[in-house]
Amino acid sequence: MNVMEWICPACNGIARISVPCRRCSTLMEDRGRLEDFAQPYSPYDIDDELDGDMSREVLQQASSHDCVHLFVCPQCGSDRRLEIPRQFI
Repeated sequence: MNVMEWICPACNGIARISVPCRRCSTLMEDRGRLEDFAQPYSPYDIDDELDGDMSREVLQQASSHDCVHLFVCPQCGSDRRLEIPRQFI
């Protein structure tokens, strides 16, 4: 029996996301899911574990079919949260 599900193409290595830095135009590095930067139970307790109102806001506003990734610029250090649409496979 085949099981179909929603997966993040970036998390599963299906696609590489290229995002230019808004500050210096260098390509930013994908550091992974935003939820992975908090404690182990953060998906269940987002308000207590994630640092910063913007991070909480992005996760709460993301569609259930989006995976929020943290991108960091290796040149200037700026960061950005990006909602990556999950794909149904």
